[in-house]
Amino acid sequence: MKDFPITETNWARNQPNEPWLDRRLTKEAIDRLWNDTAEQTIINDKITLQQTIKSEFIQDKDNWFYENVLKELIEYLYYKDWNNYYNVHVAKSVSPPVFELKELWVNYQKQHEFNPPHNHGGLYSFVVFMKIPIHWKKQHSLPWLKGSNDNQVSNFQFLWGHEDGSVQTINFPLCPEDEGRMLLFPAWMHHQVYPFYECEGERITISGNTAFSKNDAEEKLGK
Repeated sequence: MKDFPITETNWARNQPNEPWLDRRLTKEAIDRLWNDTAEQTIINDKITLQQTIKSEFIQDKDNWFYENVLKELIEYLYYKDWNNYYNVHVAKSVSPPVFELKELWVNYQKQHEFNPPHNHGGLYSFVVFMKIPIHWKKQHSLPWLKGSNDNQVSNFQFLWGHEDGSVQTINFPLCPEDEGRMLLFPAWMHHQVYPFYECEGERITISGNTAFSKNDAEEKLGK
């Protein structure tokens, strides 16, 4: 089990073998996401069958968030795989892929609510922590949790399977300082969100899925 301390200096310090990126967004990017949430929300409480929190689809106005935030990071993760880099830039047997943002939605989580282990469709997915009303230190110190040897209350958690069959849990304890933090990860990677307690505020996150562009995929298939 691995925990990431909640300090800004630890953000964007990924280990070479980690398949995700941990980044802090600019104020402009955060403001754009808040505007997208406020102006373009289409209510949809059933994004996935496993979803146990309220979620609403939103639109990336003018494709701004993809072009200015996601595109560079997705390309970095894609070409981090040597096979992808070799095929496109060395052997040139594959044309450079084109990616796009397929879905974007906002999640509203109240106390006691949770999102069980799940993964996403597409190529890469992400979560942006927009509003965190609790501090993990207080949550982990709740009296009824005393003596727990695996206290995950209020955490975001990755479940990372390895070739030997083992599953590693990577925990992200959250607090208000994490507002503006984004995790970008392969869509196949399972993750979950633990409930928080004794707080009337909402935890607000924005998530999305990216994939190969439909036109690009069809071209590669000869359609």
